[in-house]
Amino acid sequence: MKKNNLTIKSAILATWLLLPVVLAGQNSKETTLPGLEEHIRIGLYYIEGFIVDENHNGIAEADVFIPQKNIVAKTGRNGFFNISLSGNSPVHVEVYKAGYLPAATKKFKLGREETIKLPQITLHPSPLEEVVVTGTSTPKLYRETPIKTSIASTKEIEDKGAVSLADTLEIVTGVRTENNCQNCNFTQVRINGMEGKYAQILIDGQPVVSSLAGVYALEQIPANMISKLEVVKGGGSALYGGNAVAGVVNVILQEPSRNASRLSFIQEFIQNAANSIVNINNDFVSKELDTRASFFANFQQRQSMDYDNDGFSDLGELTNISFGSNFSHYFNGISGKFKMNFSSIFEDRRGGNKLDFPEHMADIAESIRTRRTDLGLGWEQTFAKESLLKLNASYSFTKRKSYYGAQQDPSAWGQSSNPVFNANLLFNNFSLKHHSLLAGISFQADMLDDRAPAYQRSIDETYTNYGLFVQDEMSFFHEGVTLLLGARADRHSAIQTPIMSPRASLLFKGLRNLTLRATFSTGFRAPQVFDEDLHITQVNGEGQLIVNRDSLREEKSHSFTMGIDFGKQVFNKLYQFSLGAFFNRIDNVFTLMEIDSLPNASVFERFNGNGAEVYGLEAEAGFKWAGIFEIFSGWTLQRSELDEPEPDFDCREIFRSPDMYGSVQVQWNTFGLANLRLEANYTGSMKVPHFAGYIEEDVLEATDPFWVVNLRLSKEIARGKGKSFVLAASILNVFDQFQKDLDKGVFRDAGYVYGPRIPRTFHCGIKYNF
Repeated sequence: MKKNNLTIKSAILATWLLLPVVLAGQNSKETTLPGLEEHIRIGLYYIEGFIVDENHNGIAEADVFIPQKNIVAKTGRNGFFNISLSGNSPVHVEVYKAGYLPAATKKFKLGREETIKLPQITLHPSPLEEVVVTGTSTPKLYRETPIKTSIASTKEIEDKGAVSLADTLEIVTGVRTENNCQNCNFTQVRINGMEGKYAQILIDGQPVVSSLAGVYALEQIPANMISKLEVVKGGGSALYGGNAVAGVVNVILQEPSRNASRLSFIQEFIQNAANSIVNINNDFVSKELDTRASFFANFQQRQSMDYDNDGFSDLGELTNISFGSNFSHYFNGISGKFKMNFSSIFEDRRGGNKLDFPEHMADIAESIRTRRTDLGLGWEQTFAKESLLKLNASYSFTKRKSYYGAQQDPSAWGQSSNPVFNANLLFNNFSLKHHSLLAGISFQADMLDDRAPAYQRSIDETYTNYGLFVQDEMSFFHEGVTLLLGARADRHSAIQTPIMSPRASLLFKGLRNLTLRATFSTGFRAPQVFDEDLHITQVNGEGQLIVNRDSLREEKSHSFTMGIDFGKQVFNKLYQFSLGAFFNRIDNVFTLMEIDSLPNASVFERFNGNGAEVYGLEAEAGFKWAGIFEIFSGWTLQRSELDEPEPDFDCREIFRSPDMYGSVQVQWNTFGLANLRLEANYTGSMKVPHFAGYIEEDVLEATDPFWVVNLRLSKEIARGKGKSFVLAASILNVFDQFQKDLDKGVFRDAGYVYGPRIPRTFHCGIKYNF
């Protein structure tokens, strides 16, 4: 009955969301902006065409150059150009635009036709000219920011065929996503080997993903919601407050530049389990360019997968419906901009066995029904082009009904609700010579009501945090050196004393094609009562209650990074290399100790233990021949160690943190016939705890290293102005490097999971751009 109700809701939501797309199709006259109206008339022939970016948006003010005739013209606001010339000798066209790699056509002869229409010319962005915002909270070119920022662009996300945020994160060097439960398959992101609880996930710069919402958020956030991903490694609490210990992941939402719609269907076969996904996107831009809106919708239905044929799922069944919008309007008269974003997620997931029976009739069942809504409002006010004021407020509400139980337990139900409110005010002044000042205040309220009555767990807590931060970015020696100094003070309701988080960064770009960066930053993580590890023991028939010691202090990190970046552009070819070292020290690590026992539950106290260190090297190298060939490789070598051995296995290594991991990505446009992408991801050996149940006694396993190879072939077929079909086929995890020693049966250790998130998977898709 649940599935039928969800299917009916799916049909209603799909109809509602398709309505603007249908209307857009019937009124498909795209906003037409004036093209180049003045031609250089010197002969009988006309050459015309369109210059677009990778998302098929017209590029204005691009320079179109014909070297044989020494003629230069600029494109109009919709990317159109028209040039007239005489003679019949062969010519070619070159296109230049700041922020993009140049492009050139092959030589062609001027024939008898009066007008020669060139195929659409695509400019590819130069990573050196990419605009980033997360590191300093102000828009900057990548090469100009003192905080190194890793990027996953829209094109990279599409080229990978990413379905969710979890897939998207795999693009970034030093970042891993992993499955941590054999039953419910909750995922976490590891930045430089550190657990997901130490990473802060932002939506458009706002910390709306709480500890409860973050458990399944990586798979719940669809890829078609994401415009770009920015990752800053190391402590980020000086700007973003708590939890930014290992780093910050900023999900940047779509802000369109033209009217367009996209409809895609993806079908995957994970072993013998089907996974079906439908994505809808609709973008709107007003004729005056002052109003922009994007809409997205996603539907996913995945069957359960039993890899080892023991009757228990290794990948649970899942149904997800998500939709939302991002809206902005610029008020020219007062130089102000209003922003609003909204999203809603409905997800049901279940793992275990007897999935067609009610949960309490199964031998193992983990069933989670999540309902989540996010709303964000923002105002940006510019004053005389010398200062900027930003005011943001966001509200997120997560509601979850869950069953974590075994051996047909009728009492293993629980429910959670988690409203989170954020507000911040930021002022940026750049009128002072060689200085850019930033100051702000922030407030967060995180309210959690989590109940599992049968296990005597009842959490009703409200945490508040007030923050005050300031930052000064100074430039010296003709802007060849940039020094950033910043600090933040937080007052958290669970900590008795204020928390200080300073940071400093240095950028040197005085050498040609070479930049040097060095950063010291800090992060903190405040205590919390909710912990997703609670559900593992509940499945085994025993609950956990966690209380905080009165003298508990925040976990604190001190991060040091240093690196060099080399980038050289030779016409439409780009050579890149970077090498960096990192060190992250965490003090006051939270530790649990059992202090009491209750019927069906144990009581643990959280206190501050010793510290931990994560340090290593990171290297990246790449070559890009725009529109033809790309190769990129990124690798991390590291050590992750506790100051004192942990009590269960007397081990100092941080679990699930390999000493070496990385990837190689190759992309080739096969003579214009199709786009071929090969991706190989390597994960080295790591220590993983394996607890008794299926096995007789606890064991600390050393896993084998593994390679995951993905192969993808795609082809875009143009169907007129602004319209195209994209066909794609992939084999994910080609060599089926899936975990071979999974536990089996009702007494399995559901937490003994490592390796790739999915086994060999066949993936095909079709997308219509219009």
